[in-house]
Amino acid sequence: MMKKILTILIILTLASSDAWAFSLFKKQDDKKENPIKTFFTKNDVDVQDCICTDKEDVKEIKKLLKLLNKYSNEHDVEKIISLYDRSYRSFDGFNYDTFIKMLKETFESYEDLVYTSDVQSINLYGDKAVVMLIDKTRATIADEEAQKKIEEFQDFNLRVGYLEGECNYAIYLKKINNQWKITGDNIVSEKTSVRYGRARNYPIQLLAPLSVPKGEEYCLTLKMPVEKNIKVVASLGKEAILYPNVQPEDVFRGLPKDGILERIVRANKDGFNEYAMASVGIVKRDISEDFRAIELRMIGLAFLMQRVNLYTDLNPTREGEEDNKKESENKG
Repeated sequence: MMKKILTILIILTLASSDAWAFSLFKKQDDKKENPIKTFFTKNDVDVQDCICTDKEDVKEIKKLLKLLNKYSNEHDVEKIISLYDRSYRSFDGFNYDTFIKMLKETFESYEDLVYTSDVQSINLYGDKAVVMLIDKTRATIADEEAQKKIEEFQDFNLRVGYLEGECNYAIYLKKINNQWKITGDNIVSEKTSVRYGRARNYPIQLLAPLSVPKGEEYCLTLKMPVEKNIKVVASLGKEAILYPNVQPEDVFRGLPKDGILERIVRANKDGFNEYAMASVGIVKRDISEDFRAIELRMIGLAFLMQRVNLYTDLNPTREGEEDNKKESENKG
């Protein structure tokens, strides 16, 4: 993310008041950033609509959820993973060991990360269970070394970034040796943003489909109002959800006058779920006191991310089977 900030600043420093150039910058930062993944639940769980037959099992699952929330807000990795079985695997393909690495790096990157959750339902199926949740995350980013690097390019008062995220997902549990353990999770939808300065309250929208077929094209759209004496540069892209993650190339361009920037991308052919990404720099354009120059002043930065799940053709359609049957009958 720090590399993105510096890239936007370089573009804005080089841009003239009359023309906004199209620029391509490839990230060179070796530090791997990891998508925020929220697997945690709120401290006070009170779910009325449980589809279940065993009240004792529901009681134990609620206890696990409370502990999960407590440990995650304390950033206690060892206690968190004690609630997971080693057979754990996410629908993104991450196993138990990778999950631990991602969890540690997340807590190191966001020291005050806070999780809150609403449990939507608890469903029991014998020795297995599915819990549906909606999570929200918040954190601040105030890296002194990063701010020093920013100030080398432009002096502006953007000291702290604010992270906000929301995630709709399911966690899967199994009763192992008479104890409930988490064995998997499936994120249905997820949005995360990090905003600096005026961008924190600026109405910026990143639009992407909830799911797409693998290898197919889809459209990313960035929408935001265009104000007088305000200039915006932005990039739109996507990256597969992998660990370590692969850094994509960013193509930055000026926001059109209608406030809508679009880009067509193609989903990966391997079936990995993806993140749609948007990076936005907001600059105010002022005339100098002597009216001889136009001054550019950065007032906001934003980084937005939205999950795009890929689905595969694992289940053949009945229509195809019927067509094959008719073709065989005609040949006969």
